[in-house]
Amino acid sequence: MFTFPEAQRFREGWQHLSVACLEDLHLSMGGETMRVASDATRQHLESSTRLQSERKSFHLSNGAFGVLLILPAFLILLAVFIYPLLYSAYMSVHHFYLPRPQDFAFIGLKNYTDVLTSAEFQRALGNTLIYAGVAVPLEFLFGLILALALANITQGRGVIRMLLMLPMMLAPIVMGLMWKFMYNDQFGVINYLIKALGITDRPPLWLADPNLALYSIIIVDIWATTPMLIILLLAGILAIPAEFYEAAQIDGANAWQRFRRVTLPLLTPVILVGLLLRGMDAFRVFDVVYVMTKGGPAMRSDVLSYFAYRTAFTELSIGRATAAAWIMTAILLVFALLLIRAMRREGAAA
Repeated sequence: MFTFPEAQRFREGWQHLSVACLEDLHLSMGGETMRVASDATRQHLESSTRLQSERKSFHLSNGAFGVLLILPAFLILLAVFIYPLLYSAYMSVHHFYLPRPQDFAFIGLKNYTDVLTSAEFQRALGNTLIYAGVAVPLEFLFGLILALALANITQGRGVIRMLLMLPMMLAPIVMGLMWKFMYNDQFGVINYLIKALGITDRPPLWLADPNLALYSIIIVDIWATTPMLIILLLAGILAIPAEFYEAAQIDGANAWQRFRRVTLPLLTPVILVGLLLRGMDAFRVFDVVYVMTKGGPAMRSDVLSYFAYRTAFTELSIGRATAAAWIMTAILLVFALLLIRAMRREGAAA
């Protein structure tokens, strides 16, 4: 057994011997060492070249890799949107009466002509145009007025904005049920206030009167969706640089002139976007009508979406229902394209 000093001396002697042997080996090999080094360098260069080629081939396959990444989303989109859309177009040119599926047959555009010449469809189309034509301009007017007022408020703007957004947080079904109870002729709070204020002892039947039912639903839509336009227009107003207003004020422009010459032109793209979103949403209204009136009384509040629903699930005529849905889609596309073209003209002019 070695003592600790002896082991230390043994380890140092072994290290000196190893170094000396390596030096002798290096001197004896001479050019052989250089050859080994050059071989190692060559192998390193070859491996680097091979790695670069592999990387290049990987870069060339990035397109396929991107396709693999979007493939799951595309399959989901195909399953829940594209296939039903194409299938509904296929069904719209066929006769398909749900209780008699064996009578399924191709009939061309007959479903479209039947729908377009139907008095019920024409009434529903007229009601839809009235609904969108009254609700959207009033929502824009109220939204613009309140947005201009909020833009001049410095304290409490966030709290007011939060309160204005409360109607947007309600589900349409819940909102429809709430307003249906408020419109109730016996227990509704609206008629109670009319009687309490002495306006009249016989308040209107908001949802039972054929002349009032559609406009009563329009009031609900204005109450529910005006906050969206307020927030949108307020963001557009606050984005206008203050220097423009200061320059107009120096030139002697009053408040109306500043609004007409500065605010309105710069706010036009935002206005068009808001009208596009609200117009499309109002044109395809369904849930509030379904909850509050179901198209009544006497179908005076019937709209296109409810007409298609009733045709499919009450009359069980699937072909006519899909044809009605495609007609409504075509009308919406025309409306959207007109507004998009107007937005592009505004962008080009700017």
